[in-house]
Amino acid sequence: MPSTRRSYSALLAALFILVPCTSAVAQNLAPGTRVRVKSSQVVAPIIGSYQGIRRDTVIVIEDGAGAQVWTFTTSAIDRLETSAGMQGGNRGPTTRWALIGAGAGAVVGVLTAVILESSSSSQYNAALSGAIGAGIGAGLGAAYGFRKTEEHWTSVPVPRRVGIVPTQNGVRLSFSASF
Repeated sequence: MPSTRRSYSALLAALFILVPCTSAVAQNLAPGTRVRVKSSQVVAPIIGSYQGIRRDTVIVIEDGAGAQVWTFTTSAIDRLETSAGMQGGNRGPTTRWALIGAGAGAVVGVLTAVILESSSSSQYNAALSGAIGAGIGAGLGAAYGFRKTEEHWTSVPVPRRVGIVPTQNGVRLSFSASF
């Protein structure tokens, strides 16, 4: 019986060693990491590079031509995400290109039926030809859209720090932690 308990404790110890802690992820947010910040202070999410944290303020330099330095208090950040890279197989482009392909395929199917019917003595069903063309076009469009890449994001906890916060009556020592 003691050997069974030892094996359970060994298994439990191995799980604790092998399973990564989520708090370690928050501390690995290095300066220069590509981040997306969603906050109530801005209309659209800010995408840029994480520069660091000073007291209770996260500093991000925005990407693009109008790059500016953004500062967000940790309490004002709704969501902080890091880039997981460009990946294919996204629902948005697949659906969009499938719809474009279906429309183009329907038009080509109907036009083909009309042209073949006028140049020969055979009768063609334009609606059926359009439906077949729409199906083929949707399949080709979905295959094309599936290969389009988009940036994927992984949510990370907002880094917290100990800081001195000014108040109306002086200063206050604050401490924040997330688990």
